[in-house]
Amino acid sequence: MDTTKLPQTVIAAHPSFSSRNGSKYCKNCYQQGHLLFECPTVQCRYCHKIGHIVYNCPTRPPKPSHSRTLPRPDNPSVVAATTESFSAPSLSYVSVSELRSLVFSIVKQILSTSGKVSSAVSGNTWYFDSACCNHMSPDSQLFSSVIPTTHAPLIQTANGSYISANHTGSVSTPTLSLSDTYLIPNLTLNLISVGQLCELGYDLWFGSSGCRVQDPQTNQVLGTGRRVGRMFELTSLHLPSTPTPPPSQVAHTASVFPLSLWHLRLGHVSVQKLRSLVSSGFLGQVKHDSVDCVSCQLAKQPALSFTNSDSSSHASFDLIHSDIWGPSPTATVGGSKYFVIFVDDFSRYTWIYLMHNRSELAQIYRTFAQMISTQFSKTIKIFRTDNAMEYRDSQFLDFIHTQGTIIQRSCAGTSQQNGRAERKHRHILDSVRAFLISASCPERFWGEAALTAVYTINRLPSSALQNVTPFERLYGTPASYSSLRVFGCACYRCWDPISQRLRISRHVVFWEHTMFNSLSKFTTCSTPSFFTNPSLPLFPISPADSPTSPLAPPLAVDPVLDQTPDLPLAAPPADSPASPQEPAPPVDPVTDQPPLLPLRRSDRVRAPPAHLRDYSCFSAVLSLHEPHTYREACTNPLWQQAMTEELQALEKTHTWDLVDLPHGKSAIGCKWVYKIKTKSDGSIERYKARLVAKGYAQEYGIDYEETFAPVARITSVRSLLAIAAVHQWPLFQMDVKNAFLNGDLTEEVYMQAPPGYSDYPDKVCLLRRALYGLKQAPRAWFAKFSSIVHQFGFSSSSHDTALFIRRSDKGMILLLLYVDDMIITGDDHSGISDFKLFLHQQFEMKDLGHLSYFLGLEVSSDSTGYYLSQAKYASDLLSRAGLTDTKVVSTPLEMNARLTPLDGTPLSDATLYRQLVGSLVYLTVTRPDIAHAVHLVSQFLSAPHSTHYAAVLHILRYIKGTMFHGLHFSAHSTLDLCAYSDADWAGDPTDRRSTTGFCFFLGDSLISWRSKKQHIVSRSSTEAEYRALADTTSELLALRWLLEDMGVTHSSPTVIHCDNRSAIQIAHNDVFHERTKHIEIDCHLVRHHLSAGILHLLPVSSSDQTADIFTKTFPPGRFRDLVSKLKMASVKPP
Repeated sequence: MDTTKLPQTVIAAHPSFSSRNGSKYCKNCYQQGHLLFECPTVQCRYCHKIGHIVYNCPTRPPKPSHSRTLPRPDNPSVVAATTESFSAPSLSYVSVSELRSLVFSIVKQILSTSGKVSSAVSGNTWYFDSACCNHMSPDSQLFSSVIPTTHAPLIQTANGSYISANHTGSVSTPTLSLSDTYLIPNLTLNLISVGQLCELGYDLWFGSSGCRVQDPQTNQVLGTGRRVGRMFELTSLHLPSTPTPPPSQVAHTASVFPLSLWHLRLGHVSVQKLRSLVSSGFLGQVKHDSVDCVSCQLAKQPALSFTNSDSSSHASFDLIHSDIWGPSPTATVGGSKYFVIFVDDFSRYTWIYLMHNRSELAQIYRTFAQMISTQFSKTIKIFRTDNAMEYRDSQFLDFIHTQGTIIQRSCAGTSQQNGRAERKHRHILDSVRAFLISASCPERFWGEAALTAVYTINRLPSSALQNVTPFERLYGTPASYSSLRVFGCACYRCWDPISQRLRISRHVVFWEHTMFNSLSKFTTCSTPSFFTNPSLPLFPISPADSPTSPLAPPLAVDPVLDQTPDLPLAAPPADSPASPQEPAPPVDPVTDQPPLLPLRRSDRVRAPPAHLRDYSCFSAVLSLHEPHTYREACTNPLWQQAMTEELQALEKTHTWDLVDLPHGKSAIGCKWVYKIKTKSDGSIERYKARLVAKGYAQEYGIDYEETFAPVARITSVRSLLAIAAVHQWPLFQMDVKNAFLNGDLTEEVYMQAPPGYSDYPDKVCLLRRALYGLKQAPRAWFAKFSSIVHQFGFSSSSHDTALFIRRSDKGMILLLLYVDDMIITGDDHSGISDFKLFLHQQFEMKDLGHLSYFLGLEVSSDSTGYYLSQAKYASDLLSRAGLTDTKVVSTPLEMNARLTPLDGTPLSDATLYRQLVGSLVYLTVTRPDIAHAVHLVSQFLSAPHSTHYAAVLHILRYIKGTMFHGLHFSAHSTLDLCAYSDADWAGDPTDRRSTTGFCFFLGDSLISWRSKKQHIVSRSSTEAEYRALADTTSELLALRWLLEDMGVTHSSPTVIHCDNRSAIQIAHNDVFHERTKHIEIDCHLVRHHLSAGILHLLPVSSSDQTADIFTKTFPPGRFRDLVSKLKMASVKPP
């Protein structure tokens, strides 16, 4: 018998399958002593005769030569042993039972060479194991390096026994490269740990055909495996052997991309310039391959060149070249048919603006000149252009002359005199044609292609600048290429199944080998008519001209294309001088699409609303990428620098000691957390990396006990601003760097070394300071800070522990602390200065000057007082919800809106709903006008439905139209406290409970409010109003005590306005009857403090009841009237 045709899985068969009790067993007659093919009663399934089986049938024709053959075993010794001891007819058309009988006999023979089998399995075969904690192998010959383990781990096997891993090392074979692999001689198989590969950040895919290991950063397949039965056997696996650099090494490592891919990313740049970038090291490691671009050959057929000019300016903006191109026979998606460019003669840097018509030139030039003046503090000295009529317009010339700029115009018919701009036109249009041909894009995307072309041209080496890029010549720093992607490549967009719309998102996946048009089932390209300029030859744009990659993933593409307007004044955004460090390619914003309905789509181009331009600065923040793993962050020098600064701070404060882990102790883990800190205007402040301990692994009573730490109440913040506005006190803000590291630990806590901290790999960190992430860290920091400020004479408020007060002969100082951020104010100005110096001596502080941005709250001031708003927070919230381009509404909820738990259909994923509602709750810190609406949608967080989500979107549409609304704390006000209390009756349609609403004013400034469902059903409206009065009284007592600590005393009773006279009568008179006897005792708190002279109830008409806005919905007119009573103001950005 030819045993080489047996499957390799025979080697791993269990002995119990080959025989019964060690002897031969026939599956045909169920007798012992012989096998199935030896049975005299067996019947052939081909000729149906007795005495032989089908593969030994003399009448059966031979098997075709193209039939499937079984794989040959890898170990020849096993084959030899099997061949010598067993023979049988050749395999052909064997049934399952017949083949199993053959396998049983063969395995019995194979087991006699068990030593050889074991060697074959352990030496050549590796299996993926999801239950394996670490890579492990019994064969020492596979290891290229082996070292003893410091602490030999015990590994529990499947049968419950334990084996120890005393050695570890690296495996290196032609098909396998692994590090950190255990050498365990007692093991019988080579195992690859699925969990260890996942911990390294790799993706593993298992399917019916096999498995693969993939690097999610580069999409490179590192290893493959085949499925053998219900196991996965390794075919090949090569992991990167270079260790991840620690954060102290500022070495940039990047993925290796081929030269041809960078050619596409950089706008079909010439090979000469591309190699210049590679030699300069800007592109990192590059795989050199041939750059044979068909698109360039079609798009860049040159015309006769002009004579080169050797003259050059000596400084930026000494000479600006300009020219207009157009009209294009095809308008862009935003309706533009022209573009104008401005080229700086010194740096060769180019700015481009799309135009609907040529008359827009004057306004665009004003914008361009203002940008240069603001960002570079320069003016244009000479402006050179051709003789186009738009450059001779009287208004344009008047503005040029008022700026002191000299205008030079070329002679008629001699465009060579404006050669810089003319040549730049050709360069841009060559790149545009190459973009569109390569991506098979419709012609209407030429505007986006032109913006992208200018973006890439500004980042390409120029021979006129000695191979320096225009970007570096202008800004003085090299350009970054990490954000470049191939123009027109396919990408995943975010589809919201609830609203049936596409949303703007940072979470986009690019497939740079696949153009978006190749994914569509139809072509959108029309008759070639693009760029009919006589000096620019026309080339057809056809999908057939662009090769597609076979690596295309299956995508479902919406055939309806976005009709997004151009934003010419914002293009290219990355070329703005405000942020030259982390540029992003210019792209048109993706607007929401309506639900796909079988209706005719309008082709009318809609202009963007003017008010949307205020939000463009915030949308850029959402595109910033914050890494989630150390492996991802260590390749970026900015994050490396941030991690280095964090480690230096930890070492400076002596946060830990490196020790050996004591026996019986466990060390908790740690991780890096990355955050891009932004200013109130959305610009980047700094890159922050923080090392956080995995405190969830701590055990109560062992390495922590008490954890509570107070923070300032938002009511205290608003009260402080109201008092400071009346007294005209300045507000200062300070921040403590690495605040938690100042807290002292009293417990013994061990932590593993941070990722990248590889100086002492066998040591653990014995924490001395309260590291972020520890359960007791906030409490330890607050205790430390309190003890320090008490030394300076501060005392803590008994009504808000995070409020510290210092009184002296010179005046009073108030300090509010929220974790590591603090607000300082008062009338003791010299004492505040001394206190700041005192804090600098005790902690590493940042003096942020006057208060402007605190916990996401924007603070501004003028002669009328202070303003508190959350415009940036609201803008970010709208962007996250994908509602930056939606219509606004006049009220947060529709009139008489009733939400019930079962309305609509359940949401398949409630994550976004919970995120939006949570953000809306924080937005109510400065937006009392949405408090009632947010209170309603907050009741359905556990199981939201589509109607609840629609209500949230309605609130966001209202916020979009009132984004800059906020609180105003008047400087021309008294400090008298008054309140409004109200309640609806049985307003909830489900449980018939009522809603309490109240608000408190300190003079004219709103400092506290609430909209909350009552905890019990009220039998009448009077009862509901009385319960609301009880809640209002409780808040009143807390505010009076807090204000007294801040120096505001009230000797007279505080007025509470109520629009229910029956509730007022119950509070004044000790009436006990059937309608009131069941009211809780704590509700009679109102009567007690009324008698004590703390409060005074005053009836008010329903039309003047300000608290009405917190209990029910209203039509637009009544709602605007109530909002005006809240003393809110529109805080316009500066």
